[in-house]
Amino acid sequence: MEEKIKIPQYPPAKILKAVEKLRYFLIRISRKLAPANVNIMEMVQGFYVSRAIGLAVKLNISDYLHNGSKSISELALLTNCHEESLYRMMRMLASQGIYIEKKSRVFANNNLSRTMLDKDDTMHYMISHQVNGFNWSMYGELEYVIRTGENAFKKVSGMELFKFLEANPEKNDEYNKAMTNSSVMLGYAILSEYNFKNAKRVIDIGGGHGVLLSLILKKHKHLNGIVFDLPHVVNQANQIFIKFGIENRTEIISGNFFESVPSNADIYLLKSIIHNLTDIQAIELLKKIKSVLPVNGKILVFEPIIESNNGRYSFAKLFDVQMLVGTAGGKERTLDEYKDLFKKSEVKLKRVIPTAAPFSIIELT
Repeated sequence: MEEKIKIPQYPPAKILKAVEKLRYFLIRISRKLAPANVNIMEMVQGFYVSRAIGLAVKLNISDYLHNGSKSISELALLTNCHEESLYRMMRMLASQGIYIEKKSRVFANNNLSRTMLDKDDTMHYMISHQVNGFNWSMYGELEYVIRTGENAFKKVSGMELFKFLEANPEKNDEYNKAMTNSSVMLGYAILSEYNFKNAKRVIDIGGGHGVLLSLILKKHKHLNGIVFDLPHVVNQANQIFIKFGIENRTEIISGNFFESVPSNADIYLLKSIIHNLTDIQAIELLKKIKSVLPVNGKILVFEPIIESNNGRYSFAKLFDVQMLVGTAGGKERTLDEYKDLFKKSEVKLKRVIPTAAPFSIIELT
């Protein structure tokens, strides 16, 4: 049954980028003023926070606080945890701006902790994917990765990521729920910056459960769409289309984009696909899409772009290490690296559009 879904309008990316620059300027000033030993100690302790966030998600603490504040004794009872230990973790998270300690030993949700609610439009499953289970185990093999150049996922699991997911339905479901969280976040950002009014049909290549496509079609009522992915991935897409009320305007096609891609669309979406691929694989895929792209068609690539100033913070530089650890040759790229990739793929770069998310819209023809 169709659900009532509201698509928010994010603030303009230019304003957010300006605020982000100011934020990191102040961080750099703070680090220059503080003793270096203090700075590095704070950085090293970052995993205390990430692991605690992961556990809070596992315990569904934000969901228990969704209808109002609760004492630590109530939370301990609901989560089957040791009260004093849980309090110390919650106190630490509140000190990081996650949850509010309204009065002594009583906690409530805030904007950050609400992103941990068990919902498609939060970061609940992405958080779990990042800091619980295999992803956490991979970082225990960082030295192996740096010394050998091989990825840690294969060492930990015995096979490459996508073969592992195909062979493990439960892990595949967890992974795709995390990608759904990511798609919702990015979908809101894309729709705040890009207009699909001149398109008629959109294909999401490697589109998972179809959430990104659903958001686009929900806002643009004139569009039809196709989600294209491996059979074990797209098997839940129709449930999503029904939820969004777009099932009559969508089609599900299963297949392997290394073998072929569907034709008859004027926009092809590639969200978080290129960064999983080596240059050779990315060129092969882009050429396949180009071969079926109509004269006025477009390819939209959604990826983080590494800034050329290596002294400046960027999400892309962080996530590039994730690709190093978890994939067989995947990576984030600089704009110059993308330009070289596109030239070899025989596609033309038209423009790069920043978004409120740490991803850019790269428009190709």
